[in-house]
Amino acid sequence: MRKFLCLLVLALCLPQARAADAPALGTDVTLPQLLELVRNNSPALQAERTQVAMAEADLMTAQTFSNPSVAYTHKRGERETTLSQDIPIFGQRGARIESARSGVEAARAQLRLVYAQALQEAARDFMSLLVAQEREKRWLDAKDDLESAFRIVQGQVQAGARSRYDLTRLEIERASLDAQLAQAQAETLQASARVAASVGAPAWRPRAAGSIAPHWTALSFDTMWPQAQNRLPTVRAALAQQAFAEKQLDAERREAYPTPTFMVGRLNNNEGRSTEYGVSVAIPLFDRNQGPIARAAAEADGMRLRSRAIVVAAEGELRRATEQLDRRQQLAERFEKEGLAMVPRLRQMAQDAYTLGRGSILDLVDAIQAVAEKKNTYLDLVEAVLQAEVDVRIASGELGADLLE
Repeated sequence: MRKFLCLLVLALCLPQARAADAPALGTDVTLPQLLELVRNNSPALQAERTQVAMAEADLMTAQTFSNPSVAYTHKRGERETTLSQDIPIFGQRGARIESARSGVEAARAQLRLVYAQALQEAARDFMSLLVAQEREKRWLDAKDDLESAFRIVQGQVQAGARSRYDLTRLEIERASLDAQLAQAQAETLQASARVAASVGAPAWRPRAAGSIAPHWTALSFDTMWPQAQNRLPTVRAALAQQAFAEKQLDAERREAYPTPTFMVGRLNNNEGRSTEYGVSVAIPLFDRNQGPIARAAAEADGMRLRSRAIVVAAEGELRRATEQLDRRQQLAERFEKEGLAMVPRLRQMAQDAYTLGRGSILDLVDAIQAVAEKKNTYLDLVEAVLQAEVDVRIASGELGADLLE
């Protein structure tokens, strides 16, 4: 009975403990709030921080001297105790420490890179959620337009000016629109789930707070690149790995020097007591650490080439992103002025024409469909602009720049 009560108390307390550990998450979230949640709760970041801890442990290992050894021998009439210690007098320990410190910096640079990548994915998912919510709203507006048209048609049919075919045609259109609305709602839910997964809260279903209007002021490539190449996480991580590889090469070259072992001993025999001193050192006749040095040299050369390739790729990506953002902004603005501005007038003209008997039900349905299609086409263009803004912020190194130190 007592065991059962203990299990019951534990079961009641466990959900409360988990709830206390979970982050406080609201329904609406802005992009800065989401990025802060990613910083604090991203599972990928929490896992990557262990790599930094491992690199710091390697530094502790490099700073630690090897243990001394004690030998004791005893035979008839003689006892001998010897203490020996390896002492790297040719700078091996200093080279190991420098290499390990460089490894810590490389691990931290990799953490910054993973952090920036997590922010990038979260920002893209946020923009997709923002547009999905707006698309759902546009389908709701289309449904309202259809209901308004339905009331007009119903009045015409009751007055005997129109046949019941018009009502049937609108009911078919209503069913089609309901299906499109349901699909838009499903896409919103899916986008919300992706945002929740980015902060490690799969049960959370947030809504993106903000406007779909683009806010980025496009700058030229020449203006952004000098600053971008110094703060891009990909470039910084590549340079840190290159420095680490070069330090490892220096350490391997130092390991080619032999490490002498100094010894001191105490001998007791029938003739008395005596103290012995000695030193032993390996002769680098055959093994001069050639293999590890060659491997480290190849690794350093590879990292130098890889770093250069990453810098060139980053330069090309920023140039492409700025050009793409400019083109997409122009296309969205032109469509808004030339196509979207005529939508309210088109809807009103179709309703007036039908009411006055100058238009058919097909013309009215076609106008409602055209209005919905134009609005969703504009949303597609806006989403392309928003994603292009994210690409520029990524390519310029803005996302993740707050974790440079």
